[in-house]
Amino acid sequence: MSVTREKIIELGENLIRTKGYNAFSYQDISSELGIKNAAIHYYFPSKENLGTSIVRTNIQRFDEMVENMHSRSFDEAQQLETFIRIYTKSHREQKLCLMGSLGPDFNTLNPSMQQELQRMTDKILIWLSGLLQSGKDKGIFSFKQDPASKALMILSSLIASLQLSRILNKMDYKSIHQSIIEDLKS
Repeated sequence: MSVTREKIIELGENLIRTKGYNAFSYQDISSELGIKNAAIHYYFPSKENLGTSIVRTNIQRFDEMVENMHSRSFDEAQQLETFIRIYTKSHREQKLCLMGSLGPDFNTLNPSMQQELQRMTDKILIWLSGLLQSGKDKGIFSFKQDPASKALMILSSLIASLQLSRILNKMDYKSIHQSIIEDLKS
């Protein structure tokens, strides 16, 4: 992948996570990178192409993270901690996660972006459900709900807490992280 293409994706993702998808333009990217809009159009003929590529890049990163955790033999608790740290890092950087940023704009996204965002969300929920079930089977986690419902509750909590932290400014994000973990161990 070309360096320019990577920088465009990185900056586009940053703009989505800080300003929102509908709030940025190619001009924002070209000004920041010191390139012409035509250079962006060379790699991404439309904003929808860029948005879809950003979501696909995040799916790839997620797959790589899961693969890395498996290759390092992380247990279920370590995997969950690693996953939650993504949201803690986003909070520290004052960014929303991609799902939390694109979700409110979902109906305005083109079908390709909608499909990729749904694919990413489904992939994360399926992984998280499996992780919770496996952890419950091994006695690492304890919860009464079915794993799919619990996964949805955890993911919803992580996404919503990033959004609320913008409003509540001084929110103790670490306590959200801890309460999710503690809830699974009681």
